[in-house]
Amino acid sequence: MGIPPIRPQYAPQFRINEQIRVPHVRLIAADGSNKGIVETRDALHQARVQHLDLIEVAPNADPPVCRIFDFGKFVYEREKKEREARKGQKVIEIKGVRLRPKTTEHHLSFKIRSARRFLQQGNKVKVSIRFKGREDQIPHVAHRMMDKVAQECADIATVEFPASMEGKTMLMVVAPTAATIAASTLKSTQSRIQAEIEADKAQGFVDDEEEDEEEDEEETKAAQAEPESSDVDDDNADGTAVIKDKGARKAHNREKRAKERSMEQFNLP
Repeated sequence: MGIPPIRPQYAPQFRINEQIRVPHVRLIAADGSNKGIVETRDALHQARVQHLDLIEVAPNADPPVCRIFDFGKFVYEREKKEREARKGQKVIEIKGVRLRPKTTEHHLSFKIRSARRFLQQGNKVKVSIRFKGREDQIPHVAHRMMDKVAQECADIATVEFPASMEGKTMLMVVAPTAATIAASTLKSTQSRIQAEIEADKAQGFVDDEEEDEEEDEEETKAAQAEPESSDVDDDNADGTAVIKDKGARKAHNREKRAKERSMEQFNLP
């Protein structure tokens, strides 16, 4: 015959009736009145006479505090209060705002307003700047962007995690102040935020998800425009590759000009 499995014994959250082993307790009657310190057996007798339970509600007190009450109703009311307390709690999430070193001032203003909206909703904001290629050689451009975001949000947030490099990405985390969190539940705040979102969309603001899709499409087009090995001749006198196919050569030149334009703002002292 097999040995039956050992099931864990879960101790109840509150001791009731005979589980209370202390000699004296401070008794709270069923009507809420304080009966003072009485013997535990007398308190248990009073509970039985009223067809109720003796519940230990404050075990760390000296002596422990016990209440005469129906245990099932007591547990139900306690769970109800906990559910109501959880409803009133604000769950702080971490929202993301993504930038690029070549983000223009106009587009940066939209991103800052987006970060402020997240903060006004009571959420933290993680600002990230992703570098591509050799862009990580000019981190001062990204630092200026981070400083501007922090300054524009200084009235409603504080810098929780200063800007720092992690691989090819610079990260910074800003958190809302206590006053901002308190105001995030107001209907006036929510209405203002929704109005700002509609106004930004009317001006052509693109969400981060849509922006990522556009970048992926650009990278795909650039990859498709790259010449195949059969179209390239590396025997040029000056060491540069010569693209034989006319269409591929035009695509290569367009990509080269686009890279040069994107790097113009990095020619800084």
